[in-house]
Amino acid sequence: MTRFHPPAPALFRARLRAFLAETRGTVAVESIILLPVVIWTYVAMFSFFDMLRMKSVNQKAAFTIADAYSRETQKIDDTFVNSSYTLFTELTRVNNAAMRVSVLSFDEDTDKYTVKWSKRRGNGSVAALTDNTVNQMRTQLPEVSSGDEFILLETWNDYMLPFKIGMDDFKMKSLVFMNPRFADQLKWDDGTPS
Repeated sequence: MTRFHPPAPALFRARLRAFLAETRGTVAVESIILLPVVIWTYVAMFSFFDMLRMKSVNQKAAFTIADAYSRETQKIDDTFVNSSYTLFTELTRVNNAAMRVSVLSFDEDTDKYTVKWSKRRGNGSVAALTDNTVNQMRTQLPEVSSGDEFILLETWNDYMLPFKIGMDDFKMKSLVFMNPRFADQLKWDDGTPS
């Protein structure tokens, strides 16, 4: 008896139809395809949440330090600045932070900000503000009345992502403006009697 052999294209179509109708093992195949996407999504969410958490901690610590300066009625000295920097690093729990505190005023006649005093602490290339450097960043400064003084507290820390998700590590910065609350001016103690 002779066996009938269907032509090759028909045989191929029949086997392809049978393969497509087969449902065994689809969960395993779908898992292999989707598991990397699910894991990457979870890791990315964790990294973004941690980045936003650190930004919030950095901002809250900066506001706390600026508020302490705004409530001070005595002259500020190196000990006060050093202590506030130590407090900032304790609140944020980072070792590579930098902080700059400055007292600025605005002169309407010259349309320029002037630096009454500025001090920096910590790591990095951040220098104390000068009259030239403060006017280069005037777009970031608030509008104030002529002669008014305000406290500018800037903080920086290097943020390292817990997982590499397509973003690079970056420097996180906070900028806080505060008016002195209980005194007209926040003066620097340069050692001379007032």
